[in-house]
Amino acid sequence: MHPLAVVRASIDNWSEAERAALAVGMQRAREACDAVKPDDYRGEDLYDLARLCAFGQDWSPANEAAQKYMASKTQAHETQAMAISVRALAQLGAMDIALNTTRGLLYFTYDADVAYTVRYMKDLLEHAGSPDALGLARDEHAAIVQALSRPGPLTAAGSDAAISTGSLYASAMELAFFNRFAGNTDAAAAAAADADAALQRLTTISAEDQQEINEVRTQYYLLGMHLPNVHPTRTLQSASAKLRIDPNFGKATVLVLFSDWCIECRELVKTMTKFAAANSNAPIHVYALLYPEDSPAGQQDAAKVLHAENEKYLAGTPTLEVPAQTARTFGVVDYPLGVVLDSSGTIRFIGVVPSDAFERNGYVEKVLGHIFAKSPSKGN
Repeated sequence: MHPLAVVRASIDNWSEAERAALAVGMQRAREACDAVKPDDYRGEDLYDLARLCAFGQDWSPANEAAQKYMASKTQAHETQAMAISVRALAQLGAMDIALNTTRGLLYFTYDADVAYTVRYMKDLLEHAGSPDALGLARDEHAAIVQALSRPGPLTAAGSDAAISTGSLYASAMELAFFNRFAGNTDAAAAAAADADAALQRLTTISAEDQQEINEVRTQYYLLGMHLPNVHPTRTLQSASAKLRIDPNFGKATVLVLFSDWCIECRELVKTMTKFAAANSNAPIHVYALLYPEDSPAGQQDAAKVLHAENEKYLAGTPTLEVPAQTARTFGVVDYPLGVVLDSSGTIRFIGVVPSDAFERNGYVEKVLGHIFAKSPSKGN
């Protein structure tokens, strides 16, 4: 179900009809939210109002309703109300308050709702280039490692939320990745060892969870390694473009890997191409690595149509088609996966990048700035 979950998670992958229906639903929710006052509600009705306003992305009343529910000491959905408040505050730009509220969640029983909210804030802070992402991961570490050592998916008492062992491991390993990126090699190794030790307490791990665990480990151990061999089968840039990743890695080289069914990732290539042109004198090399997925019986024709559509859409962009094995080489879990190499071709960063990663002052610029600041060859 993972490919379907990835597609559904991004509105960019939805059809026009689905996006239109969502827009209508959100507009109606916003209108309903604006028509009432949180002061007129109590108990579970107040919590439902917070959810309604959040769906309508009416963040101020969503936060107000969530805060009032929390202040009422009604415990049925206290952590869920705090999660709504965190997202509302983040969307309103009150990141310090959102961070403090997230840290407050860690005093509650660590369940799936808490885990998802902390993961949301860690990723949001990391993509903003904030060092608070590392601090929050440290604050969470003991709780997530303990949860990881328990069998079965992590569930929530007040909702139907659940997070699998594999996904929980990936979230726990963020502390190792953040530390490694910050140059704290020993702390990174200790965090990774804690996560692996927690798994040793489990008697069984499902095949799907084990696959995700193995992929996360692959990514972690690629950090500090030279770029593995990549064997492109076709370039979509031009007939004269070389069928390879330039072995002269320039000041840096950025790779973006994604499957041919990830429409959201395909859209990212637009800004990636502009970024490559703007940084060609540095030089910073940028490549999209597009690979096919094995299609189930009866779906090959649809896969061929999608592949042809991707080739047409990505024509003229620095896109290389690569075998499916490339995804396994880089331990792809989610999409799009970014890989940043320094001037020697050493992997200095690997992780999922947001849809606006290549925008001006976006996440890729922050990653590159961090690498250049720490690289002994930054003057080259």
